[in-house]
Amino acid sequence: MSSLVKETETYKKLLPSLLAEQGKFAVIHEEKLIGIYESYEDALKLGYQECGISPFLVKRILAEESISYFSRDFDHSCHV
Repeated sequence: MSSLVKETETYKKLLPSLLAEQGKFAVIHEEKLIGIYESYEDALKLGYQECGISPFLVKRILAEESISYFSRDFDHSCHV
């Protein structure tokens, strides 16, 4: 399984119960919620304290995810 797939699936499963904390940051390692924090920095710090160099997910708790689309204009030639 690729990196953070398990954590992302865990977040999706937990999301309904996490919505009371919307806007905060969840820290998830494998199939376990490690904690919820007000700031990204605090969540990241806890993630490293608890998980070391093992993969962990820091995710803002949101009812709806915004999706951004980016594209490139491949017809442009490089002007070097």
